[in-house]
Amino acid sequence: MWTTGKDLVVPQVVDTCLLVPQVVDILWSDPMLQEGCKANAVRGAGCYFGPDVTEQLLQKYNLQLLIRSHECKPEGYEFCHNRKVLTIFSASNYYEVGSNRAAYVKLGPALTPHIVQYQANKATHTLTMRQRVSRVEQSALRALREKLFAHSSDLLREFKKHDAGKTGIISVSDWAVAVETVLRLGLPWRVLRPQLVSRSVGSTLEYSAWLEDLAKDWPSRENIQSSLLETLYRNRSNLETIFRIIDSDHSGFISLDELRQAWKLFSSHMGIVGTDECICSLARSIDFNKDGRIDINEFLEAFRLVEQSCSRDTACGHPEDSSCGGLSTA
Repeated sequence: MWTTGKDLVVPQVVDTCLLVPQVVDILWSDPMLQEGCKANAVRGAGCYFGPDVTEQLLQKYNLQLLIRSHECKPEGYEFCHNRKVLTIFSASNYYEVGSNRAAYVKLGPALTPHIVQYQANKATHTLTMRQRVSRVEQSALRALREKLFAHSSDLLREFKKHDAGKTGIISVSDWAVAVETVLRLGLPWRVLRPQLVSRSVGSTLEYSAWLEDLAKDWPSRENIQSSLLETLYRNRSNLETIFRIIDSDHSGFISLDELRQAWKLFSSHMGIVGTDECICSLARSIDFNKDGRIDINEFLEAFRLVEQSCSRDTACGHPEDSSCGGLSTA
């Protein structure tokens, strides 16, 4: 059951990424095979650095080995740059169950690295590399379909630009151009078409039917406008990131204490006052199955309900409810 705590001490946390740009570089930079250094366009932050950069760094600070993380590896670890850079990734099944192993490194008195591999699910430990790669590909395609669904309205408008006769049919080439125009991912859409489009006749496809097929992949909810569901999936990655930040013990659930700490930290920066009773009320309202904790599905559902309520209030001209210090009890 949710209870009200009175004596919680919340430490002040400073976002060092805002104060020290080097933290962003350390977090997001990745090694590359080519020499030199260039911007990391894939991550949107940090850089790619070559073996020459690694050599300069190690010599400058009299180091032997650079150990870094934050990049998934199939075996949980990987040496590169003449074994002078070691990537360690400690989250198994990162993309999908069986997609990758995890590892950690032990350093003895001689500082010789000893790699320990593991996998959370023993049943997937015997999968071959091909099977693991296949699971990663399936997970990537599912994420890509989710992104396409999240932009369904934009895609429909773009498809109609290529359908001057309003036939509901466009060529595969136009489909690929339209998808890239909307998503701007730089992917070979024509190559990916067989994995993304099930209904196509020759070199043409019915774009409305294809969008309907995309919608069938995601949970339909009664009385939800399609635009609202699109918005939820469009922002799902951001919401999942927020969920993981609040879930400080990485249990996969948000407890009342975790929610309370997150809210007090947020309110101290935003100058919003919220009582402890109000935070408990918020927690109870999000805990739909009343098991005393909030999982990711309940978290996403709460945002959906809040957005639906805000959209309805805006349409009706109702003022925003300012009770409970700005907390919504969807």
